[in-house]
Amino acid sequence: MAVRPLIAPSILSADFARLGEEIAAIAHPGETRADWVHVDVMDAHFVPNLTLGLPVVEALLKSTDVPLDCHLMIDDPDRWAIGYAEAGAYNVTVHVEAANDPVKLAKDLRAAGAKAGLSVKPGTPLEPYVETLKHYDTLLVMSVEPGFGGQSFIPDVLEKVRTARRLVDTGHLRLVVEIDGGINAETIEQAAEAGVDCFVAGSAVYGADNPGLAVAALREQAARHRAN
Repeated sequence: MAVRPLIAPSILSADFARLGEEIAAIAHPGETRADWVHVDVMDAHFVPNLTLGLPVVEALLKSTDVPLDCHLMIDDPDRWAIGYAEAGAYNVTVHVEAANDPVKLAKDLRAAGAKAGLSVKPGTPLEPYVETLKHYDTLLVMSVEPGFGGQSFIPDVLEKVRTARRLVDTGHLRLVVEIDGGINAETIEQAAEAGVDCFVAGSAVYGADNPGLAVAALREQAARHRAN
């Protein structure tokens, strides 16, 4: 498991007209600093919503030194994901439901300079992809249906987290276990107990009066309840 819980605020819940300022609010040194900035890329095909793409990510990379965690909820990630890695994203996550050749894609993302992440929807089982995950650096377990922010946490997905945690702890996998969807002060504790390393939080951070303090509080909560 990671040395300390990682908090990745999702800018899907930020003010898109002030993205630079919104990221700066969680980039100050110390406990209020986010570990990653989670960037949801949606194409209105793989998911019904449409958000932002590579040009915005390139602009954000110039404006912050907080690592960007790009979650691509898009069709044909085999074609498009490499551009995000080449631009300088720290972690690029694709959906196993959309990737044509996830093993090759992981190798290509790493060769382009990024960590490779694989995401599974709430209804997608983990077991068929354990061998595939040996090629990845991050497993992103979706705890809501991808496509929109502000949804309610689905607790049933925590069984996948527990499975992944066991596989990591026994050495079968070497990756960061990340969760995305409905993470807040009420749900982060059960996610931490299940074995999550990295917590994506949207409105729990950007709906707070002080986003940086919200990051610190969530990290402290996760640390108190993390799996041993």
